[in-house]
Amino acid sequence: MISSDCHAGALPGTYVDYLPKQYHEAARGWWVSFAREMMARAGTFFDQEAVDAYNEEGGSRGLMGKQSVDSQALGDADLMAMLSDETSPFAPRRGEFDAAQRIADLDADGVAAEVVFPQMVTFGGGLMQYRDEILPEHNLEGIRAYNRWLADFCDTNPGRHAGVALVNVDDIDVTVKEIRNAKEMGLWGGVLLPTHTGEHPFYHHPRYEPLWTVCEELDMPMHAHSGWSPDYGDVESATAMYISEVDMWPHRAFPALLWSGAFERHPKLKLVFTETGCGWILEALRMLEFKAANPIFKYFTKGLSLSPTEYFARNCYIGASFMPVHEGAMRHQIGLDRLMYGTDYPHLEGTWPNTLPALQETFRGYPEDETRAILGINATQVYPFDRPRLEEIAGRIGPSLSTILGEA
Repeated sequence: MISSDCHAGALPGTYVDYLPKQYHEAARGWWVSFAREMMARAGTFFDQEAVDAYNEEGGSRGLMGKQSVDSQALGDADLMAMLSDETSPFAPRRGEFDAAQRIADLDADGVAAEVVFPQMVTFGGGLMQYRDEILPEHNLEGIRAYNRWLADFCDTNPGRHAGVALVNVDDIDVTVKEIRNAKEMGLWGGVLLPTHTGEHPFYHHPRYEPLWTVCEELDMPMHAHSGWSPDYGDVESATAMYISEVDMWPHRAFPALLWSGAFERHPKLKLVFTETGCGWILEALRMLEFKAANPIFKYFTKGLSLSPTEYFARNCYIGASFMPVHEGAMRHQIGLDRLMYGTDYPHLEGTWPNTLPALQETFRGYPEDETRAILGINATQVYPFDRPRLEEIAGRIGPSLSTILGEA
């Protein structure tokens, strides 16, 4: 099994070691400010009653609610030390930054290999890029620091971690160089497209042509991952708005690359939608096909040799994170060869460490070839995993196909 959606990130103090010296002080200051902001908003994410209910109902990983520590009473140095202490209650799950613990967790969960996306990164990189208060120079250095760290992290277990590189789109020439550097460092999992492009045009604009060219040339899959949304503030309904819309924003990349002709000019370009759901694509394609066939909008398809559905079937994939039963039922309509299962390790909404029961619920009764395709084989068509090596690992860690399908 290959998980198409996992996450890793260093402790804040570790990132400092991957930054040029002149950015160290600013990096520490950014983490302290970010931590204070997040702690102040903690009550808008989970109140203690919801946390207790979750844990009592079998939340096997535990869910941390409001912190008992008053962050405002801590000095900056003390708070930074706490953020960088792996034993601190503020530290993420150990497998997020400890490669040995991570492999143990993956083995126990039956995951032979994974595609690795970021957590929060110094100076606002990661899934939540383009925070308005971040200097572009700082954002770029934070991205570079993460990519260096991730390359080292993935290299501890070669072949099992397909690291996805961060980029921004402030200067496309710089972006192209960063993608080349990422591939040379060993981040062959591809590139994470920022869901929001800040003050720059969106991806239908010709300025991005060099980006599409280099990703096709290097066979670096591009990813649109959930995580960004507008800032809805700290009012009570803000998190509900975020959760309602967070998987919607990455969908916008498909019509942008479709109508701009990027898929036409770059037939080998790969675009992967990760942790954005699955069923949405059917309605999106229905709508796009209607537009494409309408004589009023004939100019939309000028220069396009394929239909929207055909471009999706050729260029696009879906990282189907913790795919539920109702979305699995759409697999033939979506395209069986377009789907890749993801556990979302180590996030709370994912399946780890109880992936097997989740697989049994979704895949019970599926044909063997369909199960193998979604759980692993499709991912080997998108990323250059060494399939024979992963089959050896799977023979050791499982899970067995018969157990997943309810035959044992």
